[in-house]
Order: sequence, then C-alpha cells, then structure tokens
Amino acid sequence: MNRLMLTLLTLCVAVFTLTGSAKAETWTDNTGKFQIEAEFSGVNGKNVVLTKADGKTIEVPINRLSAASHARAKELYTASQGGGSASPTSPAAEMPKPPVASANANPNFKVPVAPAVAPLPAFPENATLQATFDFCRDQMMAGHPEVFWQALPEDMRQMIDSQEFRSTMAESLKSQQQTMKQVEGLFQKLAQVLVTQKQYVMNTPMLVQAVPPGMMPMVQQGYDPVVGTVYELGMLIFDLPSIDTQTMSEMMDSHGPKLGGHLKGIVAMLPPGMAQQALAGITIQQTDNDNGTLTIPGEAGPEVTQMVRYMGRWIPKEMADEWQAKKESMLAEMKTELAAAQQGEQAAQANMMAGMMITVVGGILDPMLAAKSQAEFDQALMQVMQLAPMLGLGGGGGPAGGFPGGPGFPGGPGGPGFPGGAEPAGPGSDDAFPF
Repeated sequence: MNRLMLTLLTLCVAVFTLTGSAKAETWTDNTGKFQIEAEFSGVNGKNVVLTKADGKTIEVPINRLSAASHARAKELYTASQGGGSASPTSPAAEMPKPPVASANANPNFKVPVAPAVAPLPAFPENATLQATFDFCRDQMMAGHPEVFWQALPEDMRQMIDSQEFRSTMAESLKSQQQTMKQVEGLFQKLAQVLVTQKQYVMNTPMLVQAVPPGMMPMVQQGYDPVVGTVYELGMLIFDLPSIDTQTMSEMMDSHGPKLGGHLKGIVAMLPPGMAQQALAGITIQQTDNDNGTLTIPGEAGPEVTQMVRYMGRWIPKEMADEWQAKKESMLAEMKTELAAAQQGEQAAQANMMAGMMITVVGGILDPMLAAKSQAEFDQALMQVMQLAPMLGLGGGGGPAGGFPGGPGFPGGPGGPGFPGGAEPAGPGSDDAFPF
C-alpha cells in the first residue's frame, strides 16, 4: 500500500467518535458528556437507530444511553410495536431501569474527562508557510490536534468524508469486529486498573525506584492527563465502526478537543517554555509564493522537507505529487488491497492469536484490579512482569513495553463514546425489549 494511502488511513484511525446534529428530541449518553438532537427511527439488535436533521442515521448501543434516554427509547419502541402512545409529553407508564453494569464493572471507576478547551478558530486561507506553521503550533498547544485535519487540502478532506470511502473502510473492519470488542473489554479493564488503583500504581516499588525523587512531582502531576490521553486515543479506535455513519469532519470536531484537553495537561507539567523551545528549533523558509522548506533538527543531522502550497494549504511536496498522481485510482486500489487482506487464513489466524493473548492478559489484570493493599497490587504486578517477555509486552526485568501489538490487535485503546463500543449486559429482565 503506497505511503499516501497509509497516511489517509492513519488519519481515519486517528479521529473516530460520536457526534450529533439537530432535530427532534435530545439524546444523552450515560456519562453526561455527550448529547445529540435526533429522531427515534427504530431498533437494530442492541442499538437504537437515530436519524439526524441532515437525514443521516446513527446506531447507538443501549448501554451508552443515559437512564432518561433509555427510558424514552423503550417508550418509543413499545409504541412502535403497538404497545401504546409515546408522545413527547406523555409519561411512560413505568420508568424502566437503566442498563445494568456488567458483573466485572467497578462502581469506583469514572472515565477520564478532558478539561474544556476554547473553540478552534477558522484555519487561515492562503497564508504564508510561516503563518500556517505558527497557527498549527499554537492551536496544538491550545488543545486542538484536529487542526492537522483542517491543514489538509479541501479535495483530500472531501474524499475521506465521502460515503464511498467511509463505506469501504467500514467493510474492511467487519472481519475484526469480534476481536475489537474483546480488545475493548481488555482495555476497559486496564483503564479501571489505572484509574481506581492509582495510589498503588504511584507507590509501587518499580515506579519509585525507576523515577528520580526530583521527578516524582512531575510524574504525579502528569498521571491523570497521560491516562486520559491514552484512554481517549483508545476510544477513537473502538469507535471505528461508526465510520459508515459519521464523516471525518464530524469526528474530528468532536474527538479533537477531548484529546487536546488531556494533552494540554501533559504540556502543562513540562518546565516553562520547554515545549516552545523544542519547536523553536524548527526552521521555516519560503522561497516563493508556492514553495518552501521545513527543517527539523535531529541527532543524525537536520531533516529538510520540501513544502508546497496546494489548494491554499501547505503540505509536503512528495505528498502533493503522489496525491495528484494517484487520487483518481486510489479508492479502487484501496478496495482491491483491503479485499485481498481479508482473504485466506491470515486474518483468522491473527484473530485467534489475538483472542488467546486477550484471555491471558485479562487474567493477569484481574488480580491487579482486585488488589486491596499495596502488597497485593505489587504481587500482581510482579506476575505481569514475569509474563511480559512471553506475551511480547516488554523485556524481562523491566516495565512492560505497552499494549500488545501482535497480529490482529487494533493499533490502540478506546473510550466511552456514543455511538460505538462493546455491549455489556442488557438493561434488566425485560426480554420483550430487544436491548
């Protein structure tokens, strides 16, 4: 797969979320963070189908709905099955119970909530290379990683936003849905460990011995933002199935500020001016109206990237050349390569290996989650360290290298989103209500 296609696919993976538009009734999620205006259009399996003002539909897992929205959905579903009236002003005969948490749910677990950030200003059109760089730098520091989506030329954004492109991506994910659900459950368990067992994580001898005493305050300050950043990145991955009903622009506008809010917390823990100083080493030179260079210093010497203005945006010349040469055939090539990747035994073997690793890792996370003392937590963590080399999580005797990256694993973690995600236990014993 050529580099430009990989770049576009990476952009897709980096930005999936829940969004809403405006029409009919207000629907909220069970965290209270998200809401959309949409019409109830029915039920599909364990999902509520909602139609937005622009005519697009989204499917929201029932376990993501607030108690009030769950009650309203059940009321409208009952009415659609001939079970009575469901006007917006008439109360339901009985307020149904909210979704029941799964047996492994931790009542002390609260998902990391990002601090609010100011709205992203309009991207400067036909600006100089220096002005474009300064804008992207400033908005990234202000908590807007989605600025890099806006930095793409319009025809690139339009293609990625197109229904054909998004449907192709959605089709490519079908063979991984079961694995992704398993990985999401594992990730949620890891997130519970990091959030609910924070005191044990911070006081474990492995961390205390590895961090110089003078750096510990910085580690303590950065713990929550780092966990929040990892969690939000994970939710982007696990919301991938919504790509067929959500445009990239919608997803960026929703997830970007949440991710940026956590990233701002990481930047804030750095010594004053450290981030700005690192970026100050980048040299910008514009040779004429449509050409320039971006030079980044490095240990092996400066790296120079040729930049060109294309449709009012500055992008690497190599990317612009490849885009213009391949854009007409790129979608067809993408479909061919994705179809080939889903054939044969490789995908099945990857899913099987992923499932085995998920089972093992989940089993060793359970004692960490259940620990009631520092000694119990440290003992469970030691078990993880002993198994790490076998699982490919890191070298023996040292901290784990991270989330398993073997075949079949999506590239990152996930978050509470609306829609998308795994399906915990249903909302009670009412079997007539399909969700």
